[in-house]
Parts: sequence; C-alpha cells; structure tokens
Amino acid sequence: MSWFGDIGETVGGWFGSSGGNILGGLASTALTGLALSLISKSINNSQSAPATATAVDTGVVVNIPPDTDQKIPVLYGSHHFAGIITEAVMSTDNKTMTYVITLCERTGNLLSTGAASQFTFYDIYWNNNRITFNSDGVTAHYTQDAAGNIDRNIDGLVKVWCFAGGSIKDYNQVPTDYTQGTQVNAWDLVPNWTNAHTMTNLVFAVVQVTYNKTNGTTGLGNMLFHITNSMTQPGDCLYDYMTNTRYGAGIAAGDIQL
Repeated sequence: MSWFGDIGETVGGWFGSSGGNILGGLASTALTGLALSLISKSINNSQSAPATATAVDTGVVVNIPPDTDQKIPVLYGSHHFAGIITEAVMSTDNKTMTYVITLCERTGNLLSTGAASQFTFYDIYWNNNRITFNSDGVTAHYTQDAAGNIDRNIDGLVKVWCFAGGSIKDYNQVPTDYTQGTQVNAWDLVPNWTNAHTMTNLVFAVVQVTYNKTNGTTGLGNMLFHITNSMTQPGDCLYDYMTNTRYGAGIAAGDIQL
C-alpha cells in the first residue's frame, strides 16, 4: 500500500508561495476537489487485503504463487520497513539462500530545491535485534537486543547489501557508521539475475543467508530496515505525490497553482 512515513520535525516550507499554504491557492477552484479525489482514489486503490495464514509442513518443499496484490510503499521522512520479499533463489550447492527485499519507491526531486531525494539506510534488525556488521558494512557480526545482550549466531552467515534507487552499483550503499567499500551491482549478487533486472526507482536490499542448523540460520529472520528520505517538507511531499504518475495521483504540474 502507499505509505507516508513520518514527516519529521519540519513543518514549514509548503511550496514557497507568499501565502505559505498550498491549499490557499486551490481552495477557490474545483482543482482542490479533483486533487483530493485523485489522491484518495490512488490511496484507496493501493490497499490490499491481509494475507490469510496457512499452515505449512516445514519438512516439505512448497511452491507458492506470486502475490499480485502486494503494493510497494512510498516513504517521506523516516520510517522502519519490513519490506516485501520479491525474489528468493537457492545457490547451486543448496547452502545459501539469496533474498531480494523491496522496501519502498524512490521519490522524485524536491520542489523546494530541485535536488533529487536522497535515501539513507540506518539500523538494520534481525528478529527485532539490531545487527552490527563487520567493517565492510555487509557481513553481519552479531545482533544486540534492547537490553544490550549480544548474540553471535549470525556471525558471517548473513550478508546484507542495500540499494537506494536501482540495481546498478552507483545505488549500492552501506548503512551509516560504516565506510563504503567496493560498490557492487545487485545482479552480480542474485543467482540467475542479469543486467536486465534493473529494479528501477526502487529502494531494496539483497540478503544472503548461509544455512547453519547449529547456529539457527535456517531461513530468513524477521528483518526491519530504518530508512530516511531527504524529502521531508510537507509541500515537497504533497507535490510529489500529487504529480507522480508511477505511485501518485498523476496530476499535471500545470494544473497545480503554486
């Protein structure tokens, strides 16, 4: 579904108009009704019904068809995302599973400055415990719970690559507090992917889990990603959602009075 993340502390700077309020220029026209109608329709159409839980025998292989009702969220400001698993591929030696977790859409340029919106990865969690990575910012070293207890079971067995906008290496980044090393293309990490798997305008992660029954890494843990978008001003956010033709209301910019 479409998701407006926490806008943050900034509440000013609607569109830089003299009135300081975008709705001031629209209230006297029918465009207000059109804008709200289109935005409401866009949001309502993106709602999906909750999935129905099904008991699965863990001792057998189960093929599950794709869920075509899944929607990719839109993030403004800061939020924590669990994401949507959009790919899962086993290695040829049957020891490592690679997952692609799609997190949110990449938004457009900021109306207030013209700059491209920038996405930043902060903390990443495994089963509700924060992951501390090795110096490469990719390989998990240990997890730590809220009480400070450290668990090293995932040490070296879980790797996480973050991408903020697409599969090419230019979008590959490490979480804050880590130094960016050699950037990689997502298609070089996921078995059977090619450079045709572009993931254009998507913020996502590639997670590799090496099977180890002793350590309990027999599948993907419950993951959570803390991400921020530099688009935080209310006017920037509203204008982006109103005009975007991919995830927004698709209103022509010329139909909006600034």
